[in-house]
Amino acid sequence: MNSETQDITTSPLVTRRPIWQWIGGESLAISILIHLALLVLAVFWVLQVIPHKPEKDIDFTQNSGGGGPTSQQVQQKVRQAQISRPNLARVAANGAFGKIVLPEPEELSVMASVGGLSSSSLAGGLGGSGSGGGKGSSIGSGIGNGLFPGMGTGTGTKNPFGMLQMNKNALVGTFYDLKQTRDRKPTNLTDTQVREEIHEIVKKGLREQDLKKYYQASRTLYQTKFLIPTMRADIAPAAFECQNEVEPKRWVIVYRGAVQAPKSGKFRFVGAGDDVLVVRFDNRPVFDFGYTVAGIMGHPRGAAGGLKGSDLEKAVRKNTPMGFPFETYKYEKTPSYNGALGGLAIGPTFEVKAGASYPIEILIAEIPGGYFSSALLIEEVGERYPKLENGSPLLPLFQLDGMTPEVKSQDEAPPFATDGPIWNFSRSGVRIGI
Repeated sequence: MNSETQDITTSPLVTRRPIWQWIGGESLAISILIHLALLVLAVFWVLQVIPHKPEKDIDFTQNSGGGGPTSQQVQQKVRQAQISRPNLARVAANGAFGKIVLPEPEELSVMASVGGLSSSSLAGGLGGSGSGGGKGSSIGSGIGNGLFPGMGTGTGTKNPFGMLQMNKNALVGTFYDLKQTRDRKPTNLTDTQVREEIHEIVKKGLREQDLKKYYQASRTLYQTKFLIPTMRADIAPAAFECQNEVEPKRWVIVYRGAVQAPKSGKFRFVGAGDDVLVVRFDNRPVFDFGYTVAGIMGHPRGAAGGLKGSDLEKAVRKNTPMGFPFETYKYEKTPSYNGALGGLAIGPTFEVKAGASYPIEILIAEIPGGYFSSALLIEEVGERYPKLENGSPLLPLFQLDGMTPEVKSQDEAPPFATDGPIWNFSRSGVRIGI
């Protein structure tokens, strides 16, 4: 062999290839890198196409419009309450007339409850036309800590207009919008015409057939007590899940059913509505008082409708169950009712027998919009009630359950006794309007 010739096996230009190259390792690595790049691009594309939508904060600011408490102090308290609202699970309802958020429902005894918003804690009651619990993990069985008086017994917030699911011991509430027909066409009714229409509906006995021509919310609520401190009027349509279809004014809610008298005796209702509160008991009117008295289609002091003096007295005595002048009780916690109406009115006496069933209809309504509120107590004639400093009696709520709501100090709502009689729901006495 030539000495200048090198053995090919020992040449420095020839090296052995690793096994991973012999089995295609380089191609595999390139393939993996390409697939990883495609995966990253795919994830980025998905995040761009379907972005996460964070939950918006609740907006409880007042809409412009008529109505509202006469006292600036009440309005300030409402604002303070709205700011301090607890952080609860919520269901948002976005509509054409603003956004209302109601707490998630939770069980109230056997049935579920729906959440709401009060003046003092964001939930007590909407404020009205003219003047100016059960423990719940989310909203639940009850009105939370007084956030919504009238619906529960504990901590958590609750809808002041009623429970979402049927309760065997509750009146059935139906929401009507007098601004539109049942097929969603505008009625063009003015505030004055709405008062006239409510007058006719009440005069005919609050029959369902007289309201069927108007828009009716598909959601039904179930109510066991009637105490709604001052709150915004748009919470009512939101509570009945129709805020997308209903502007928060000129609406009516009617609660129907029958109750069983807890004892024999004579009773009378005490209360007020902003705007309207009407009660029929045993197929006859027994209460009609608020910023608008349905029977006279105006203010009880004659501020609306032009009635004065003897003309106002004649109209009240002829077209309402109330006496004249209106007899009232005043409470420190109800300055707007006291100033505008003279207090909470005392209705006429009616007699019942223990265990007997009596049909009942309760109408509440808001006309110009802005704020709404209502309160309905009951007084047994001859019963000795504790007296407050001004001499007014501490009366119980009219209620169909034993759950005592708590009311925040800033709520404009009358005080009430917690040991009042329970008017149990009666299936045998239910009357369907015809």
